[in-house]
Amino acid sequence: VEEELQNCETYFKIQRYRFAERLQLTIQCDSGDREEIYNCRLPKLTMQPILENSIIHGTECKVGVGHLKIRLERTGTRLLIRISDDGVGMDEKTLANMNESLQKSARILSSQESETKGGIALINVNNRIHLLFGEEYGLHVYSMPGVGTDVEISLPVVTSDREIANKEALG
Repeated sequence: VEEELQNCETYFKIQRYRFAERLQLTIQCDSGDREEIYNCRLPKLTMQPILENSIIHGTECKVGVGHLKIRLERTGTRLLIRISDDGVGMDEKTLANMNESLQKSARILSSQESETKGGIALINVNNRIHLLFGEEYGLHVYSMPGVGTDVEISLPVVTSDREIANKEALG
C-alpha cells in the first residue's frame, strides 16, 4: 500500500504541473492502523489508475478546484480504500452500467464506448483483484451528477505474499 500511495503522489505531482492549483489531494488513514495498512499487499497499479480516472473524468471537466481524496481503513479482515473526487459525477444509467460491468468481471469484452468513459482501467483493476483474492473482493462505484464519484476498493488484509493463494499473479 505504501508503494501504491507513493505512485499516486508521484502521478498527482505530474498532474499538478498540468492543472496547477486546480487540483488538491488528501490522503487519510487512521494513525493507529497506519503501519499495518501501509504494509498490506495489493496488486501493483491498483490505486493510481483510479486516481487518474478521477482527474480525467471527474475533476478535469469541472469548473474550479477539484478535490481528490484517498481514504484507507481497516475493518476486521478487510482493507477498504476509497478514492473520491468532487467532480462532475455520473448519471444513474452510467453508474449502473459501470457497476454491472464490474460485477461481470473478466467476462467483459472491452469496447470503444467503455474505453472512452474510463471503464477499462476499473475493469482491469477489478479483474486483477478477483484473480488474486477472489470474487468477494473488488471495486464498487458510487456517484451523483454534480457531486462527485467514489470508487471503493475492497481487499483482504494481507501482509505477506505467502497469504495469497494465487501469488504468481502479483507479477
